Amino acid sequence: MKTFALLTALTICFYTTGCEVQSDITKKSLEKFQPTPTPEKVPVVEEPIDPADVVTADTAVQGPQIFISRATDKKKINCDKYNRVMVNGNDHVVEIKGACSQLMVNGNNNQVTLNAASEIITNGTSNTVQYSKYVNGKKPTITDNSRVNTITKSDTAASATPAK
Repeated sequence: MKTFALLTALTICFYTTGCEVQSDITKKSLEKFQPTPTPEKVPVVEEPIDPADVVTADTAVQGPQIFISRATDKKKINCDKYNRVMVNGNDHVVEIKGACSQLMVNGNNNQVTLNAASEIITNGTSNTVQYSKYVNGKKPTITDNSRVNTITKSDTAASATPAK
């Protein structure tokens, strides 16, 4: 009888502990079917644009495209009609006054300072582009296709008069 009672007690303990183990396994296996919490969108806080950094340009009027391809020590150009500017080649030093619709730099080791542009595109390596103002209060769209160029806003880049 003692043996029967001992076996019964062990059997009851075995089943109750086995059920508890099974319930933990079941809980863990069901966790993967629980919905995951939706991540909260973190609002991007953009710093306000200083009105002194705004260049007004008539974007409906576009002047002719300006190409810079010849090697010169320094080249100064004026975007007075919301022009597109292409700098092609290596080791150019260019200063652009006014507001440009687009600046595209193709080549290596070019240094471009400009007043303002709506779009800045760089192809090549080790190019430096500095702008100082925003066209009609909008930050430029920047595309660095090689990701090894420097494109920054500077307070001293191309001290130019606003385009008309």
